[in-house]
Amino acid sequence: MNIAIIVAGGKGKRMKKRVNKLFLLLNKDPIIFHTLKIFNDCKNINRIILVINPDGRAKFKSIIKKNKFSKITDIVDGGQERQDSVYNGIKAIKKAGNEDIILIHNASNPFVNDDVINNSINAAKKYGAAVVGFPAKDTIKVVEDGFVRQTIDRKLLWQVQTPQAMKYFLAKKAFEIAYRDGYYGTDDVSLVEKIGGQVKVVYCDRSNIKITDQHDLAYSNKLVNASRIGIGLDSHKFTDKKKPLIIGGIKISDKDGFDANSDGDVVLHALFNAISTAIGMKSLGFYADKMFEKGITDSKQYLKLILDKVDNKNLKISNVAVMLEGKKPKIDEHIDKIKKSLSKLLKIKEENIGIAATSGEEMTEFGKGNGMECICVVSLIKK
Repeated sequence: MNIAIIVAGGKGKRMKKRVNKLFLLLNKDPIIFHTLKIFNDCKNINRIILVINPDGRAKFKSIIKKNKFSKITDIVDGGQERQDSVYNGIKAIKKAGNEDIILIHNASNPFVNDDVINNSINAAKKYGAAVVGFPAKDTIKVVEDGFVRQTIDRKLLWQVQTPQAMKYFLAKKAFEIAYRDGYYGTDDVSLVEKIGGQVKVVYCDRSNIKITDQHDLAYSNKLVNASRIGIGLDSHKFTDKKKPLIIGGIKISDKDGFDANSDGDVVLHALFNAISTAIGMKSLGFYADKMFEKGITDSKQYLKLILDKVDNKNLKISNVAVMLEGKKPKIDEHIDKIKKSLSKLLKIKEENIGIAATSGEEMTEFGKGNGMECICVVSLIKK
């Protein structure tokens, strides 16, 4: 079992607002909404314990109820210090096994994603404890009384964030010993380090920031609204064999299909490549060849694979542009059906999908009617 402790017990004084910073809006929804949604939607999270500032209890409960965050089983009051809040969350855990994984995450880190959560869980299972972070990119100096005393080799330095994961028995032991010794660490895994435990570092993207002040909030809104752009291309010649012609998930005819291992759907293939490039991944062939070996030839299944990766990164498709070149078939009469098909597959409105076609005027192999080429452009935004 994997249990997330979401720490929302502070007041966010550095934000210099009259309200709890977690209730400030990030792309039309409170910061806490974004964090809770990621963990509630993550398939590998079984339960969530929310540690709160009791002054906001009614507001927290309202957000949970409104959004049906069903995995939240306990709402616990925070303590004087962050470490006290985390410990309150650990003590609220009932019927956990020693090998169960506890993930401790700041409610003000709303840009974590499934990949980071899952990688943290896997690392904690193997090593006992894990922390996410990224290598420091700036030169770090030790300064005393206004003068540099030491320059630290940044090759050894990482900036860490949350989640921080550990096995239940190790978390319980580390926190109990810390309180026995009167020790307060700067983060959760430092308590594991103190008792000689091993902590694995898991890479996370630099966008996984903690929203602390107004500058962070302004930057976070830019991150939420910023779009990623991807471009994809695919082409196939027509086969001499009797094979259905599939374009955009729609059967255009029972013959004149594409010469390909799969159904050869040039639109879905180009779309796959566009989405994949937008999230920094590889071309269709890298994934589809392995799926074809298992007998999967439906391009909708290929598309589902890349859409799952988009979802895991907490992104969604905003717009799609499709450009087809080919003498045949005449695409214009099929555009509405293809739009409806793509709208259903991508879960976006038809008005956010543009499809255009050109005959090629016999200037290329596609223009001569020997095959078809498709270029796709997609934009992705944060959920």
